[in-house]
Amino acid sequence: MLNETYKINNDFIIKLNGNFDADSVKLMKDDIEAYSKFSTNIIFDLEQVPFIDSSGIGAIVYLYKRMAAKGFSVSVTGLTQQPLELFQMLFLDKTINCYQSINCYFETSPNLQVAS
Repeated sequence: MLNETYKINNDFIIKLNGNFDADSVKLMKDDIEAYSKFSTNIIFDLEQVPFIDSSGIGAIVYLYKRMAAKGFSVSVTGLTQQPLELFQMLFLDKTINCYQSINCYFETSPNLQVAS
């Protein structure tokens, strides 16, 4: 799994490519722990993730709980097919903000800062 991280408007984006499963979570364990110490909103861009398992869900929920306790949010963008079905089956789409794309997130983000 390849991933890319970047920051826009004080939001931290984690763009994942490939399956978000036990193997990839194991490789990302230290990064996920480091992200939990941030003081910012976190967005998982899962547009290029065809499969997610309980470990991937667990990593997202882990960050969600830690960030919410500090007053920040965790959102997910780009859910399709199996990841979307799993989020809906677990009712995570009712708890964690889900957006069709990263652009949709920024169009509705209250943190959007437009240059003047």
